Amino acid sequence: MVHAADVPTTQKEKVSKSDPVDSKKLAKALMRGELGSVYIHSKDSLDDRALVRHRATIVKLSGGIKSRIKHLLYNNGVEYPEEYFRSNRHWTRSFITWLQNDVRLLSDTRVSLDLLIAEVLHYRERLLDVNRRLRSLARSDRYAEKYGILMSVPGIGSTIAMSLLTEIDDIGRFSNQRQFASFLGLVPMMSSSGDKEYVGEKTFRGNKFLGPKIVEASWIAIRHDAELSAKFGALCTRGMKSQEAIIRIARKLSNIIFSVLKSNRRYECR
Repeated sequence: MVHAADVPTTQKEKVSKSDPVDSKKLAKALMRGELGSVYIHSKDSLDDRALVRHRATIVKLSGGIKSRIKHLLYNNGVEYPEEYFRSNRHWTRSFITWLQNDVRLLSDTRVSLDLLIAEVLHYRERLLDVNRRLRSLARSDRYAEKYGILMSVPGIGSTIAMSLLTEIDDIGRFSNQRQFASFLGLVPMMSSSGDKEYVGEKTFRGNKFLGPKIVEASWIAIRHDAELSAKFGALCTRGMKSQEAIIRIARKLSNIIFSVLKSNRRYECR
C-alpha cells in the first residue's frame, strides 16, 4: 500500500485524470522505485490499537458533555460553592453529588441537567472498564517489557506508553531518530526558494494521535528531567515562545523514546 499524496504526478496528469492514466502513472513510479510503502500493522496488534483509541474517544465525548453541563449552569446563573471554585475540584464524587441534589435551574424542572449527568456517569464507567483492560494489556507478555522501559522516560504515563506501543507496533521499522520524529509529526516544515526561506515548528504530516500526546508529555518532562528543563529554559531565554520551545523539547523526547526502545534499556533521568 502507498500513501496517495506521495505518488509522483504532473500537472497534465492532474487535469486529465482517469483510471488508465492513474494506472500508467503508478506503474512508471513503481518501476523507477519512487513509491514508498505504508507500514501495515500485524493482525495481533490491531485490536490493541483500537482499544487505546477507543479510550481517547471516550475521554473526548465525556469532556464534551462536561462542557455542556458547565454551559447549562452558566446560562441558569448557578454559582459554584466555594469548595468548587478551583477547577481541579470539579467532577469529583462530591461535585457530582452537588449537581444531583443541590443545583436548581431557572425552570421548575431539570430534566436536561439530569440527562447530562447520567451521560457523564455512563462514560465514567466505560472509562474505568477500558482502563482496567489497558492495565491488563500492559502486563501481558507482548507489552510488559517495553511498557516498563517507556515508563522510565520522564513525562510518559501508562496511557501514553500504551499509545506508543500499539501505534508503533515494531520500532525496527524506523532506521533513525529523524524517521521516528517524522512519523510523530515533530520535524519542521520547510520551504526554501532563492533568498526566501521559511521554517515552521512542525509538519502537518505524521501520526495525529501520537504527536499531540508527546507534546503534552513534554510539559511534564521538563519538570522532572534537569537536562530537558535546562534546554527549555535556554530556548525561552533566547526569546522563543514557550509553545514553540516545547515543540523542540518534544523532538528531544521523541529521540529519547526511540533510543530506549531500540536499545531495550530504561532511561535514567539527569
